[in-house]
Amino acid sequence: MNLEEALAKEGELRTRMLAAIASQHQLDPKSAGKLDGCMLGDWLHGEGERKFPFVKSFQPAVDAHAAFHAEVEKVVRQINLGEYDQAKAMLGNGTPCTRAFVNMVAAVRQLKADARL
Repeated sequence: MNLEEALAKEGELRTRMLAAIASQHQLDPKSAGKLDGCMLGDWLHGEGERKFPFVKSFQPAVDAHAAFHAEVEKVVRQINLGEYDQAKAMLGNGTPCTRAFVNMVAAVRQLKADARL
């Protein structure tokens, strides 16, 4: 598994949300919050869980990934309510969504180092 590629895919969520805001079109909130619906989540809840459950940084990576998707789901909810300015503000620097992304990247990179991936 290429974790850097998976992290890049997670980062693309912001771009997709900004595009939805710009075009004022709705997104699927269930898929945004689904923890195993993305490349990283599929790996964390599949192969990663089978191979690395006892690596000390594994559970923090799983938790950080879940926290990020919870924040994404909040932004998607605002988009779907037509609260575009608020949704866009939720994607700004220093917001819970951005902090959750940064924390997830750090946690996954720690797992990558600890598991020697």
